Amino acid sequence: MKQTLLIMAVGALLLTACHPTPKVPQLESHQDSVSWAMGEEIGMSLKEMQSTLHLDNEMVQRAVSHILANGDRAFDDSTYRVIMSQIIMTQQAENIRRENQQQANVDQQQEAFFAQLVKDHPEVKKHPSGFYYEQIKAGKGRNAKVGDRVSFDYRSFLMFTGQPYDQTYGKRAPILHVVGRPMFQGLIDGIQMMNAGSIYRFYFPYQLAFGTQGSGDIPGCTPFIYEVEVHEVL
Repeated sequence: MKQTLLIMAVGALLLTACHPTPKVPQLESHQDSVSWAMGEEIGMSLKEMQSTLHLDNEMVQRAVSHILANGDRAFDDSTYRVIMSQIIMTQQAENIRRENQQQANVDQQQEAFFAQLVKDHPEVKKHPSGFYYEQIKAGKGRNAKVGDRVSFDYRSFLMFTGQPYDQTYGKRAPILHVVGRPMFQGLIDGIQMMNAGSIYRFYFPYQLAFGTQGSGDIPGCTPFIYEVEVHEVL
């Protein structure tokens, strides 16, 4: 689909050259809606490509006009495939560059956040694996270790803004989980610091949370704050 849209997108330039920017028309049929949605998708793909490929709009328009009028291409199939492969590789390289830049920006933000956190809150400590933590409430039960079943509640927040993200309290039953089974690494290490009845606040860099890929609706390179309350270690 991506490659198809990449090839189709250049056709949108012909329309932008021949007509002023249109308003959204009244979409009276399913065909109208599908056609408009496809046009929007093509336009968005083209807009992204323009900044990377530095297309000559006039040349693109002339090529589209030529194909519509004559139906024959200037390149043979082999040359065409080489050129399209170059376009795709250029776009992929640009995507990688943007991802690396985003990651570098988040790394700088995390470093600054943790430096300020420790400065303002001396009680916050750093775990050997790289996250930061503080004890909110001491517990009296036994400590959790790998293989134990642990019952716990949690609240999570986006680290840079403090915006609440998710919680069990009032939404669902406490989680019952075997320590060491699939869960992001920071939380596996953090829960092993806790005993029954304790409450901790953890500051997880994205590397120890959902990583560079993210999860579900969580974008990659997203650091989190978790408040965890362990009820039982079984």
